[in-house]
Amino acid sequence: MPIKVYMTNIASNQLTIGNQRKLKHILDTNKIDYNEIDISDAKNSNEKEFLQRTLASLNQKMSLPYVFNEEQYCCDFEGISSAVESNSLKEILKLDN
Repeated sequence: MPIKVYMTNIASNQLTIGNQRKLKHILDTNKIDYNEIDISDAKNSNEKEFLQRTLASLNQKMSLPYVFNEEQYCCDFEGISSAVESNSLKEILKLDN
């Protein structure tokens, strides 16, 4: 099952836009399947609510992008960056191989 990447297509913050682009590049380069979920799209309102509830329970603020494996929180962009540097990307994404 592909991981879920929560993003937005209407970000005006250049840091968010850049981090989303870098995250997708990292996943693509490592051939990791993912579903991109645009929380700015009204059809994804249930996913947006899930993300908000989960982040609130973890005392995290909304700072896209976020990565989940099914319903389990994996990391934000900083977590992905750290995992790449420490060669632990598959572990942080909770992937078997």
